[in-house]
Amino acid sequence: MAKVYLFGYYGFGNLGDELMARYFLSQIREAFPETGLVLLTGDPRSLPEFGEERISRWNLPHLAKLLQPGDLLVGGGGSIFQDATSKRSLLYYLSLLSLADRRKARVMLFGQGFGPLSAPGAWATGRALRKVRALSCRDPLSAGLLEKMGVTCDRFRVGVDPLWDLPGAGPAGLHKYKEEKKQGPRPARKKKPAAPPVIGVFLRRGREKYKYALLKAVEKEFPGSVRLFALAPGDAFGLQGPAAAGRHRYRPAVFLENQEQLEKACSGLSLVIGERLHGLLFAARLGVPGIGLGDDPKITVFCRELGWPAFSWQEPDLGEKIRKALADLWPSYSHIRQETLAVRERMMATAREDRLWFLERIREELC
Repeated sequence: MAKVYLFGYYGFGNLGDELMARYFLSQIREAFPETGLVLLTGDPRSLPEFGEERISRWNLPHLAKLLQPGDLLVGGGGSIFQDATSKRSLLYYLSLLSLADRRKARVMLFGQGFGPLSAPGAWATGRALRKVRALSCRDPLSAGLLEKMGVTCDRFRVGVDPLWDLPGAGPAGLHKYKEEKKQGPRPARKKKPAAPPVIGVFLRRGREKYKYALLKAVEKEFPGSVRLFALAPGDAFGLQGPAAAGRHRYRPAVFLENQEQLEKACSGLSLVIGERLHGLLFAARLGVPGIGLGDDPKITVFCRELGWPAFSWQEPDLGEKIRKALADLWPSYSHIRQETLAVRERMMATAREDRLWFLERIREELC
């Protein structure tokens, strides 16, 4: 009987990717309980709550012995087909697809983000992806890049990030609102000045010089408002090292290790600033408006879909632009929050359709 081998950037402590692994493992296991399911991971000790077989992603000779004709090699989410941060990483994934082709295993990719890619990287990636049996990407930018690379697939879908479909909490403040509604209106009280926002900041490691200037500008507009969060161990280190000593008065970034911690952190926020896609996404899932930051096109595309502003590190006077964006956003907060919730509903509905689509594609191959 054919097995399903799930791969992605799993087992490296990046919370977004670890949640992606959990999502795909749980969906495939629930839909196909009798099918053998193998996780390729950088740390075979990771995700112990899943009883699936786990093998080191680096041991390609071992994988070559395991893969049989007719098996499915499934790529689940992430931005793995890019060479902006690492050409070696792209080479690994292309080698994995090539191995599957030699072993006559079938490749399917779901919820993927593609790019940025250099000209050689785009050529090699396009050549490999033309043999994929089913493919869905998470945003129009990725779909456009595939078209430029000449990648066509009979079973193709443009969807959203799979983590929109991850079971979890509802919008921040929703339960409180329902309780107050049941109790009836409260007696009128003297109106107090609006409390300042609580601003969550999700940053990647690096660019410390710019980060200090950014945080200083945010604090200038809203003193004492900033909370720093990290979704990967390296992100937290970036703002805790010796270079940070005495440079600012912020507490060290809090490393969020699981979904519960991430949702709890986001539920306590009024606004979010981030260059981590899944920090922004989980904030949006809870109805928290945000601002995108960084040079990664996926951040810009995500914010465009949400109707949020986004800024590049390359922009002059970045700190001042962020400060002004916050100052403009806060007076219209209620309206922007409602718009975020409306987009959230659309994204989650699309994600549910994506899930049904990818499970049906797997069913077609297994039956």
